Amino acid sequence: MRRHAYLIIANRNPKQLTKLLKALDDCRNDIFVMIDKKSKDIFEKVKLNFSSLTYLKPINIFWGDVSQIQAELNLFEESLNAKRGYEYYHLLSGLDLPLASQNEIHNFFQKHSGKEFIAYSSMVSTEDLANRLKKHHFTKTFRTKSRLVRLYHKIDNKFLLFLPSHNVPHLVFASNWVSLEGELVSELIKNKEEILKRYKNSLCADELFIPIFIEEHPKFKEKVFYKKTLHDSPYEFQGNLRYINWWDGTPYTWHLRDYHKLIEAKKRGHLFARKFDETVDSEIIDKIIEYIE
Repeated sequence: MRRHAYLIIANRNPKQLTKLLKALDDCRNDIFVMIDKKSKDIFEKVKLNFSSLTYLKPINIFWGDVSQIQAELNLFEESLNAKRGYEYYHLLSGLDLPLASQNEIHNFFQKHSGKEFIAYSSMVSTEDLANRLKKHHFTKTFRTKSRLVRLYHKIDNKFLLFLPSHNVPHLVFASNWVSLEGELVSELIKNKEEILKRYKNSLCADELFIPIFIEEHPKFKEKVFYKKTLHDSPYEFQGNLRYINWWDGTPYTWHLRDYHKLIEAKKRGHLFARKFDETVDSEIIDKIIEYIE
């Protein structure tokens, strides 16, 4: 039986997280959850019927900070160390939902076994991407009340020394929410310490470290399922199979009135969507779960 690992980073809405976990509960899945240590919500441990559920030791996760990469790598490593031979590792946020049943999801990934599912974007300039790789201070205080606070100090205009021969590699930008096959996840963990060292003073490098790693390893680049870059249009296909609306928000929170848009996105091949928020509209969450059951 081909097994999948679902890796979830959550920081709020415990009841919503419970609904997501139950939507993923399947004998072919194991689930690993990282709760942001800063969260003030009480996350009670959920009992599932079929999936193994592991809660990782919480860490403080800050927007734009290397702690985002640390959380993702911790999840990859914990699931890899389970030694259950997962075919795919799906990184989700606690505000995501599947748009398809588990049978549909497993059938899709079996059909496209060995492919890497990431979503490249052209919406950030090369200059801005390069700036993310410069040395920054105060990355833990960049965002206050969902607004970017310019409190950092750039040490200089040179790129970090990890860049080969001090040259900038081909900079690529992609969503950090991905579905990766086992070989790539294994290679990421083999290089975990180097990755953390590379990006420890960077800004928002959670959207850079995996695509740059793929660029530096051509055998994985050849396996990317969908290589076209996005321009944030409602009708584009997003190669990580996650329908995320950046054209109406940062990203936009789905409402019940958007139900038909999500179903159309699923018909175009998107297996997941974000973001949902029970404090904004809980009805759309329940309606999507009813749809996939």
